[in-house]
Amino acid sequence: MQFELSFVKYHGCGNDFIIIDELEGSRFTDEQRAKLAQKLCQRRFGVGANDLLFLLPSEKWDAKLRIFDPDGSEADMCGNGLRCAADYLCNKLGKSEVSVETRAGVKHVTRMGNQYVVQMGSLKSTLDELSEYIRLEAPAKTRLFDLQLEFPEVGATQVSFVNTGEPHAVIFVDDVDKEDINRYAVGIAANRRVFPKGISVNLAQVVDESTIKMRTYERGVWEETLACGTGATASAAVALLTGRIKSNEVKVLCKGGTLTIKVEDEGKTLIMIGPVTKVYEGKMFIEL
Repeated sequence: MQFELSFVKYHGCGNDFIIIDELEGSRFTDEQRAKLAQKLCQRRFGVGANDLLFLLPSEKWDAKLRIFDPDGSEADMCGNGLRCAADYLCNKLGKSEVSVETRAGVKHVTRMGNQYVVQMGSLKSTLDELSEYIRLEAPAKTRLFDLQLEFPEVGATQVSFVNTGEPHAVIFVDDVDKEDINRYAVGIAANRRVFPKGISVNLAQVVDESTIKMRTYERGVWEETLACGTGATASAAVALLTGRIKSNEVKVLCKGGTLTIKVEDEGKTLIMIGPVTKVYEGKMFIEL
């Protein structure tokens, strides 16, 4: 079956997305959405993106956001993608604040000049909170900070696990630019014995008391991305709560740009602030 497809291309700090507007009613089944993600996200044979975003009607909120990864799986949340979706919605609805339903809960987003402020929710960091994603032998209420674990390809590693809408492993290193992130991807991100659904891996470096630098290998995308909103939030929260930095307002330097993360109430309130760029609008015909 051939579809005529209108879309909008966005990026947030180099983390790029294709947005499909289904606010007037669903056009696709979930199976078709998964196939569209696999086709459209390819950079040489499709439009090219880290994720495909669908905006659907919500019974209570401004929209429902469905996020499909290039491998066809559905993600729970995407911080940079949410900001891009919020920009599209604010422009379409003539609003400066929107509330968006995601699989990780309702997220409230406010336009502030050329930046968007996202209420990311609270940090999940105990084994019982992450049991869907992590298989470890530890008490249920154990906070998964600075664990010493052994991984194939990587060896002994000090790692923290948190969920900021998506599950993340956070590893602090001396120099993120000198690390081979693909080695961590093989040993950790794709390790289905410990992480049955995969996990995103963040390499973080402390720059000063209020700044960190990071790189992310994202599950679902299965490669390094230029930025990751949930990963930046995870890394900033771990940096503060383990005493590596002092400020609760953290500047996070990603390859594609800078995000600001606020960590309040011991991680019970997380806020992400970052830019959005609309790249272009397009129309294509696609076979499914």
